[in-house]
Amino acid sequence: MSGRPVRGAGTALPDRGSADGAAARSLSCGPVLLMTPVDLTSNGVGAIFLNEILASRSAGEISAWWEPPFLMERGLMRAGGRFGRLVRAASSRIPHFHSMRLRYFRRSVLDARVSAVAAAADAADARAVWVTASSAEVILIADRLAALGHDLRVMVWDDPSYFLTNLDVDHSFKAEVMQAFGRLLRNARAVAVIGMNMQSLYKQRYGIGSTIVRHGIDARHIPLRRSACLSGSCRMVFAGSLYSKEEWNALVSALDGVNCNVGGRKVELNFIGRFPLTGALRPSWVNYLGERSFQEAMSIMSEMDVGYLPYWFDPRFEVVARTSFPSKLSAYATAGLAIFHHAPAYTEVSTLLQKLPFGVSCPSLEAGAIVDRLRALMMLQEAGICDSARQTLLNEEISDQIMLKYFVNFIYSDN
Repeated sequence: MSGRPVRGAGTALPDRGSADGAAARSLSCGPVLLMTPVDLTSNGVGAIFLNEILASRSAGEISAWWEPPFLMERGLMRAGGRFGRLVRAASSRIPHFHSMRLRYFRRSVLDARVSAVAAAADAADARAVWVTASSAEVILIADRLAALGHDLRVMVWDDPSYFLTNLDVDHSFKAEVMQAFGRLLRNARAVAVIGMNMQSLYKQRYGIGSTIVRHGIDARHIPLRRSACLSGSCRMVFAGSLYSKEEWNALVSALDGVNCNVGGRKVELNFIGRFPLTGALRPSWVNYLGERSFQEAMSIMSEMDVGYLPYWFDPRFEVVARTSFPSKLSAYATAGLAIFHHAPAYTEVSTLLQKLPFGVSCPSLEAGAIVDRLRALMMLQEAGICDSARQTLLNEEISDQIMLKYFVNFIYSDN
C-alpha cells in the first residue's frame, strides 16, 4: 500500500542522562504525525537521523506515516541486489518516465493521499504534521495539507531541485513542484533547514525564517583519537553512495599520477559501499570493502586517517552543493577522521573548514592541486590541528544535544 502508518515510532530509548536531554524530553505540546518518504526500517542516513529523534521523545508522542515514491515501492522496483539496481536505473532512462508517473500521481492519486494523511493525523490527534520534504509526492501532499489549514512543520535536507534534476523531471513539472515547495514553506508554521547557506537562501527566496537542525551525534564517549597519518601510509576512505563521480575520477587519476605517493607517504584509498555501475573509475589498487552496516562501517573507518568528502563542481548542482550539509561529515568526524573536502569554495563545509580546520577543502579538479591539498592536510595532521578542531566540531556544531534542542524549538514552537 502506498502510504501507511509505521508501528513503533516514538518509542523512547533510555535517557542519555544529561540535563539538556531531560529538558528536551520534557517539552511536549501534544502528539505529532511525521510524514516522510524515508523507510524507517532501512539503514540509510535519513532513517538513522529520524529514528534518533524519534527515540529521544516519549513513547507514542510522535507517530510516523511512510509515503514512499509512487510506483517505486513494490515489485521489481524494490528488488535488491544488482538486478534491482539495473531495473531502477533502466526505468530512469525511459524518456519522461518520472515526469509521467508524477503527473499521474498528481492527477489521479494526490487527493486520496491528502485525505489519507489527514485521516492519520486526526486518528493520532496530532497537533502538527512534521514533514521531511524529500520527495515530490510528499511536497505535493504537504502543500495541500497546509492550504487546508493543518499545522505543518517542514524539514528540508536538500533543495528539491536536486532530486528533481536527478529524476530528469521535465521543466514544466519541476517548476510546478518548486512552486508547491515555495507555498509550503510560506504556509508552514515552522521550517527546519540543514545549514546556514540554506537558511540564508530561503530567507531571500521565500521570505521565511528557519531553524537549523542537523544530524547530531553523542560525542561524549568518543575517545580523542590522534590520527595515525604521521608516518608510513595514509589511509583514505570514502563511505556511502558515490554521486560525485567526476570528482572521484579526478582524485583517482591524481593519485595514480603520483603512484599513490604524497609527501613521502603511501596513500591507501578505500571504498565502503555499493560501487556505481557506470561513470566512476575503478582501479585495481583501490580497496573495495563492499556494503556494510552502519556499525561495521564506523568500526572500519575508525582505523582510517582521512575521510573523502566530494561535492559536485558541475554548475547544474550549484544550489544543492551550496546549501547541503552532508551527513557523511558527522560519521567521518565521529570515526576520528580528518576531512578531505573535494568541492567548490562556496559549499557550507568549505566555509566551516575556514572556521574549524578539521580538514582541508580542495576547490579544483586539477591533479596537481589535489595532490598539493592532500599534502597540506597531512601537515595539519602532523601538527595536531585537525584533531583539536574535530573535537570542537563534535562538541559545538554537531552534537546530539544541539540537534535535540533545536528540534524541540522547531517542532513545538508557536512562531
